[in-house]
Amino acid sequence: LAQQRLLIKGGKVVNDDHSVVADVYVEDGVVQQVGPNLNPEPPAGLVVLDATDMLVIPGGIDTHTHMQFPFMGSRSKDDFYTGTKAAIAGGTTMIIDFAIPQKGRSLIEAFDTWKSWADPKVCCDYSLHVAVTWWSNKVKEEMKSLVQTKGVNSFKMFMAYKDLYMVNDEELYAAFSCCKELGAVAQVHAENGELIAQGAKKMLAMGITGPEGHELCRPEEVEAEATQRAITIANAVNCPLYVVHVMSKSAARVISNARREGKVVYGEPIAASLGTDGTNYWNKDWAHAAAYVMGPPLRPDPSTPGFLMNLLANDDLSVTGTDNCTFDICQKALGKDDFTKIPNGVNGVEDRMSVIWEKGVVS
Repeated sequence: LAQQRLLIKGGKVVNDDHSVVADVYVEDGVVQQVGPNLNPEPPAGLVVLDATDMLVIPGGIDTHTHMQFPFMGSRSKDDFYTGTKAAIAGGTTMIIDFAIPQKGRSLIEAFDTWKSWADPKVCCDYSLHVAVTWWSNKVKEEMKSLVQTKGVNSFKMFMAYKDLYMVNDEELYAAFSCCKELGAVAQVHAENGELIAQGAKKMLAMGITGPEGHELCRPEEVEAEATQRAITIANAVNCPLYVVHVMSKSAARVISNARREGKVVYGEPIAASLGTDGTNYWNKDWAHAAAYVMGPPLRPDPSTPGFLMNLLANDDLSVTGTDNCTFDICQKALGKDDFTKIPNGVNGVEDRMSVIWEKGVVS
């Protein structure tokens, strides 16, 4: 199709500024003209699609996915084939996944591994963020190499998942400084990993083992505190910061306030945090509750999705991904007696565009 001449006739073209009934003429995969009653010459070899009563929209970019991700004793259910197939079904034509090395392991090796999984399977465009899970001169050199030779321009640091991916403030400072030097965007999973580890012990000691324990041991302030800390550290080295999966009102407020103070920070709510809430963790059906377990968790305050959507609408929050990281009920059941063992992750790659259209446009 990319090499063809294509005319999409009579659809409602939806752009960022307005919607209008128009034809769209595409040549070699590039939009050449948008307007009423287009008649590109010559008619021979022109493919015409009738889009009457349909919406013609730009393809979406999902900034945050985890396809076939080995995590918490399992591997996420969507691979790069089923995951990108779902993305396209929902109007998303590009995903950005995460290459995540274990502590002490090579970032370049992780990048090459993820690329080898994706290349034979993807149905749409993709790119990779790379995670920094430890710090050394080798990591610094590899970050430079990834930027200069592989086209990577974003690195993610985890402030949670203690003993697995979490880095401390000193390592954050070093990684942010390196991102600043390289012109790359620093991303953070912002939660206080130390408080979560202590909170989880406390919940289990009290006999709380179900999915509700997951939210109870990582309340909103744990997310807000880490968000504030990350912004402060990034600001100290003048590095742009991108906060992934903003899940709570309080973390969103921290980002909003920082932006109003002129700090360069971007917040990413996800389809799940815009579309549903954490009251699901208290559902009597264990399988239902466990399906919603992700980190940071969805918040029990039912007004959260609307609050986040409003901030997204006025640019206090900047962009939406999904953190699509799917596990089936058998995989979630690894944590049936201990919520800390439920693999973290929800779906969304197929639903993101429609959720935002419904919650943010139609309504």
